[in-house]
Amino acid sequence: MSREPARLGLFVLALVGLLGCGDSGGPSVEYVEGVVTLDGKPIEGVTVSFSPVKPDAGTAAVGTTDANGVFKLTATQGGKPGGGTGVGEYQVAFSKVKIVGGSQVTSSEDPNYGKDVDTSAKPQPTKVEYEVPQKYENPATSGFTATVAKGTNKGDKFKFDLTSE
Repeated sequence: MSREPARLGLFVLALVGLLGCGDSGGPSVEYVEGVVTLDGKPIEGVTVSFSPVKPDAGTAAVGTTDANGVFKLTATQGGKPGGGTGVGEYQVAFSKVKIVGGSQVTSSEDPNYGKDVDTSAKPQPTKVEYEVPQKYENPATSGFTATVAKGTNKGDKFKFDLTSE
């Protein structure tokens, strides 16, 4: 009798044990995709945060908008990138800031990025410029909420139109 079927059976069993039964150990999530605009125009580089209204109902998640203002959420507790978040009610926050001044160059858009900076002069004060108004940073006061349901969540339901102050 050949040992090949027995070896194949052991291999399959080991593979199933390594892969599990589809449970990655992370939270159960649903795909979430949306769009953020500022004054009617898509805005790139905005951090979008979903915070559960009730701590035990949902999974906090974040995403960043692309050049078209599109974001895809990733659960903060073991979610795969762009995988989504849990079913539930969420408060939504938005943030995009730029650090200006100071002696350190923090943006790749700065012409001095990657170059040595003369730190012998008196340091310049730094200041934060809000490219998205600061009022949107706090999920409890941003004025935006979202409901994530079973299945794919995208479209107008997840379109957030922000306005300048």
